[in-house]
Amino acid sequence: MVRPSAAFTEPPPTLGRALARMLAVWVPLSLANTGLTVWRALESYGQLRHSAPPAWLEQALGADPDVLRELLRSLPPPPAFGAIWPWLLLVVPLGVLGTWIHDAVWDHAGLWLVGGLKAKRGFRVTLVAEAEALRITALGTLIDLLGFVPVLGMLLALPLLLLDGYLWLFRGFALGARHGCGVWRGVAATVVHAILLGTCALGLAVVLLAMLRVAA
Repeated sequence: MVRPSAAFTEPPPTLGRALARMLAVWVPLSLANTGLTVWRALESYGQLRHSAPPAWLEQALGADPDVLRELLRSLPPPPAFGAIWPWLLLVVPLGVLGTWIHDAVWDHAGLWLVGGLKAKRGFRVTLVAEAEALRITALGTLIDLLGFVPVLGMLLALPLLLLDGYLWLFRGFALGARHGCGVWRGVAATVVHAILLGTCALGLAVVLLAMLRVAA
């Protein structure tokens, strides 16, 4: 992670080997991270049902606070974590594979947009590059676990956010090396990916907020 320019100088592995190595590193770390995230989310949901809605939510929805409180109290209770964690053993590996394919498709499209596919090495090369990069950036998931430590998590919020940004761009080094198009094009492809994804997410958030306002 600290020497990205030298991380992908060796001949690329086969797709199967790259995928297996990525899964061996990322799935266990993702299980730990997802388990803690779900546990915290269930606790927060349970507390929200019995407390006043946040001021920002009241302002965003423009609804009567008393109506919101009644709505929150009418929500079903959260399920027990013990009933959910077995499903994580299935969902997390599928999510890891889905993220790998998602990143490969969007980064490949971004690479095409910035002119990085002139060598015509194909989508399979992108899949290998993504698997190589994600195996390394999965270690960032281990560091992100510090965010669950009380007090320390708040202090490390900004550094962890910056780390996540760096790990996002890290895939560009693998793309540039494996497609032979230069690091800047690989990194630019991940930036294009982020812009497109952020635009879609913002549009979806606006639609959901409008629906909540209508419902409230």
